[in-house]
Amino acid sequence: MSRPVKFLMVSVAVVGLLTLGVQAAPSQGDVSKEINLITNAATAVVAGLQAKINAGTLPAEEADAGKLRQAFLEQFRKLANADFQQAPDPKLEEIRKAFAEAFDAVTGRYRSDMVKGGQDAFVPAFFRAQLLELFNKQANGKYQAIVTTRPSELINRDSAPDKIIADKAVLDFVAGLLDKGEVEPKSTQIGQRLVSYWPMRIAEPCATCHLRNGLEQKVGAFGGATIVVVEPKF
Repeated sequence: MSRPVKFLMVSVAVVGLLTLGVQAAPSQGDVSKEINLITNAATAVVAGLQAKINAGTLPAEEADAGKLRQAFLEQFRKLANADFQQAPDPKLEEIRKAFAEAFDAVTGRYRSDMVKGGQDAFVPAFFRAQLLELFNKQANGKYQAIVTTRPSELINRDSAPDKIIADKAVLDFVAGLLDKGEVEPKSTQIGQRLVSYWPMRIAEPCATCHLRNGLEQKVGAFGGATIVVVEPKF
């Protein structure tokens, strides 16, 4: 009788450890989703100020570093239903820290442009490009995020898929989805890397800006995608 009792005690102990166990480390998919979500939250801050920036009526206090950072945290909470400053894992905390530093750096660098304002003086797409450039540098090759769209809908050819994606397998995957205007997120493994395609839709500030540059698009239509590549050892 003793052996079954001992087995039962061990089994209960194991169940207890599983119940109280440490949360599993984030997957490549979790990291990709986090990067896309934070990018959207940060970009939404500038999009929300676009009308005032274009009109040259943005008060300096609204472009204060603390106010902008708070707006960023609120946008993240709105999208993720979570506290930006309470990351559930050290790896996600590292990503959030890198984004926060990039956000502060970009908004600080262009604060005077935001306050001075004027038509398209500081647009969400430009902000996002600067944000991701800094983030990618801090990522040290562990992950990379870029934004691109179909060549026929590009205002700046420098962000064309074939200009910013060097890997042919990644380019083929992304270009195929862009060409058909895929509006659902897609991911694929290329080697050991996870490549994710996060589609976007055209928002009002973007549609108006694009029209001024000769590109007519409807609000809500396909608007390109954020591409996130996560290496296996992140």
